[in-house]
Amino acid sequence: MGYLEEMLLRNGLIYHAPDGSRSYIEGSILSNSLVVRNSAGFVTHRVERASNGVDLVVRSSSTGAVVMRIAA
Repeated sequence: MGYLEEMLLRNGLIYHAPDGSRSYIEGSILSNSLVVRNSAGFVTHRVERASNGVDLVVRSSSTGAVVMRIAA
């Protein structure tokens, strides 16, 4: 998960705050996707396969809008 975590860190979707709080990536077995949780444990984004079946898209969990595309 190094490359994916690096891309999400670079784009500000996950963070490591100086006070020790951080957001993190978690696998979701039921929906077959990854989720990004904030320091309180709430899901902020979902990482899913794109429609082409190769790339990944990051969707906002509140709006469902694609906020980032990661090319494979």
